[in-house]
Amino acid sequence: MGENHGMLKIPALGGLADWLNDVPDLTELAKGSTVWLAVTGLSRAGKTVFITSLVHNLLSALHNPNRMPLLKVVGEGRLIAARQEGAKAHLLPRFPYMDNIEAMARTPAGWPRATADISEIGVDIRFVPTGLLGNMLGRISGGAATLKLRIVDYPGEWLLDLPLMSQSYAEWSRAMIQLWRRGLRAEPAADFMAFIADHPHGEPSSEAVAKQAHDLYRALLITGRDKHGLSYLQPGRFVCPGALGDVPYLWFAPLDMPEGTDRATSGTLGALMEERYEVYKKEVVARFYEDYFRHYGRQIVLVDVLGALLAGREAFEDTRLATEAILQSFRYGQHNILTKLIGSARVERVLFAATKADHIPDPQRDNMSALLRNMAAIPALEARGSNADINFTTLASVASTLDAAQEVDGRQGVIGRMVGAGKQTRFYIDPIPVQPPRPDTWGAPFLGIPKFEPPLIDPAPVDGIPHINLDLALDYLIGDRLR
Repeated sequence: MGENHGMLKIPALGGLADWLNDVPDLTELAKGSTVWLAVTGLSRAGKTVFITSLVHNLLSALHNPNRMPLLKVVGEGRLIAARQEGAKAHLLPRFPYMDNIEAMARTPAGWPRATADISEIGVDIRFVPTGLLGNMLGRISGGAATLKLRIVDYPGEWLLDLPLMSQSYAEWSRAMIQLWRRGLRAEPAADFMAFIADHPHGEPSSEAVAKQAHDLYRALLITGRDKHGLSYLQPGRFVCPGALGDVPYLWFAPLDMPEGTDRATSGTLGALMEERYEVYKKEVVARFYEDYFRHYGRQIVLVDVLGALLAGREAFEDTRLATEAILQSFRYGQHNILTKLIGSARVERVLFAATKADHIPDPQRDNMSALLRNMAAIPALEARGSNADINFTTLASVASTLDAAQEVDGRQGVIGRMVGAGKQTRFYIDPIPVQPPRPDTWGAPFLGIPKFEPPLIDPAPVDGIPHINLDLALDYLIGDRLR
């Protein structure tokens, strides 16, 4: 799954003929180099729609270049063809692109079902390179090159588990128990806290008690996500297990481990939980980074900033914590656990994108991008330099609204048709701040973000799908490979 992106050192013209004889990469480039683009994000961020729209607009770009003008290979007229890769014996499940397009194109229009496991899809992009490289390729392949774009979809919740690799079970337990005892989390956690109070870490090991604690804790995580808009939920596979199933080593949960307790006593409930926690780290977390993550040189992380902002101060802070945890997967160092897992592999470019840009009027979109940047400012700065090149943007994979012409109480809004509604609806929100709001300026939590119908879509890859900044995002991620 590795990328072919060796740098070509161009000699003086006098030695060009000899140099060409020593560079098989040109022929390989003419046949087709490969770039892996991983798309991830937490629940409700829009991964499935992003990939569906991205593939459809790439396949449509030759027929309607006006859909993707900011992808330079399209805007400069250098795109020759874009085709979905044919059926092959891939190791990962196939992303359901056609099923998704059919769902969005039917009457009444609907949104595709969210994906919950890792999958992939490929698009072959044939294009005319620029500059001297294009002239040399002309002698080999008639002036064209092919980039094989491999798009991988995986749940962002899986990245929340990287911090576990440097934590003992006792350390992780203390952090989780402390987190769930305060603020918004305390009320939904009451039943789980009562259960572990009745079953301390030092009681005799019990399979049944461990399973019950796990079930209560996993239900708590899902309630926190679905009813309270929380994002910082560990372990991530408890929320998005993928194809793991209900294997016994998942049956663990945090226990109330006192300060100074580094290891649980053999034969106790704490020891059983600790053993399963360590197996989970080895068989699930480490294996994902070693087998998959290390191959994905370009990644985009989708973040529902708008949903977090409207859900209130604690949900917003929770999204900030989750974003910081995810950023650890793009930070490298001599003694960093990530470096130990993926070796010399590097994620070259990462784009953090605030989604649902069509839910806010155009003048507010730059603010939402700035807000996302400020949410992640400190860890993002640390990740630059010799590590991943990180950038931020705002996008809508599918533009389902138009800006409202009139303001209401000084607020700008958008107009769209809600799913299942017979007429259009106006949606107004307060101006998006560029900095996280101060504690005294938060309003009441609001979880009722409207779900607008997709616009009319042709299932054939001809007209494409209206979007906001999808082409700009793709040009940042892979545009250098299409020069």
